[in-house]
Amino acid sequence: MLWIINGLIYGFFTAIYTIFNQHYKLNAYLLGVWRGFGISAIFFPFCFFFPFPRHISYWALLVAQGLMIAVYDSHLFYASARYGAGPTSRIMALTAIITTIFWWFLTPSSFIILLGNETAVILIMFLLLGFTASYWLMIKSPVSDRLVKYMIPAIFSLAGMSIVTKEIALHSSSVWASLAYYLTVSTFVSGVVNFYWFCQQNHFQIISSIKQCIAPQIAKAGFYIILFSAILIIAKTLALRSAPNPGYVTALLLTAPLFVFAFNKYNKIPDNISVKAGFFMISFLTALILLVSTCSTIID
Repeated sequence: MLWIINGLIYGFFTAIYTIFNQHYKLNAYLLGVWRGFGISAIFFPFCFFFPFPRHISYWALLVAQGLMIAVYDSHLFYASARYGAGPTSRIMALTAIITTIFWWFLTPSSFIILLGNETAVILIMFLLLGFTASYWLMIKSPVSDRLVKYMIPAIFSLAGMSIVTKEIALHSSSVWASLAYYLTVSTFVSGVVNFYWFCQQNHFQIISSIKQCIAPQIAKAGFYIILFSAILIIAKTLALRSAPNPGYVTALLLTAPLFVFAFNKYNKIPDNISVKAGFFMISFLTALILLVSTCSTIID
């Protein structure tokens, strides 16, 4: 059951993460640079407490994760600034179903066992579809074709990140070792990629790019991004390590708009959200959690 709590923490900090650049509207690549290098620098010393990974496949997972983080972060930050947190969050609802189906393809033996309980499979798909439909109706903000096309890489990157995070956590000597190397190696790779993209945007004027990276306004925003992201990644990894299917954790992640709604309500900021659809979304999500937690045959 701890994966549920960690999944909700993941959703809470994703809400903060999503609305951050809606407010500040900073360069997405710069935020990605600070997030990547900042987290990596903080957690690098912890790697010395654990055995050095010797499997090439493990390092390949860490690097692949870093590349997907770079794509996801840059697209999420940019879309939040340009289109708003509401429409951006709405389109990400598709990730829960995509992640679940991807995981079933990657774990055919476990999925075959799951198929033995036909009722459970039908209920899981029904609840995921109901959850996604409710989520879509909850956030009334319009989604343009341009936003959909722009966010497709982020949708598939988040799905891939969820699956790879679970693999990293399961194939490490311990959950803390997986966290140390994830928070050091994968985030460093994402920082390198975002810095390259930012330099490319600046026509490879390296000195000018570095000066912009360390500008006071960016540095202040970067500090908050590092803080939010570190907690987010830890909660996500712990949730994905113990959850039967990473798609279920992604569903918990998509509670983020409810936290955004609560923040806006507290600050008396108008929020174009359907409370009725939100209630149905929570109902479908609660039913999914109860089904997965109480049915012993659901191992995937």
